[in-house]
Amino acid sequence: MNARTCKLAAVSTQSFDPWSTGTQAYRICLVTGMLGSAIGVILVVIAALVGDAALAATLRSIGLVALGIGILSHLIAIGLRRRQAVHIMSRRVQEDD
Repeated sequence: MNARTCKLAAVSTQSFDPWSTGTQAYRICLVTGMLGSAIGVILVVIAALVGDAALAATLRSIGLVALGIGILSHLIAIGLRRRQAVHIMSRRVQEDD
């Protein structure tokens, strides 16, 4: 193995704990995504159980919007975490040089 391969192998084995090392924006997006998804699922299930068609349609629409917000928030959190991980990796490689 050459020196660069050894450095990359050493860097790649170090763990990244997303919650404790993640930025505040990452954590907020992640929690928002979980809450949005949970609220959306609950509202859609309630809409399926409600007898009133108008109320069911309203709950279903709100639930689907909440699910969409949850998924979008999760995708933003993934992007934020990826950006931070790339920054950490590049900083660690520079420190090893």
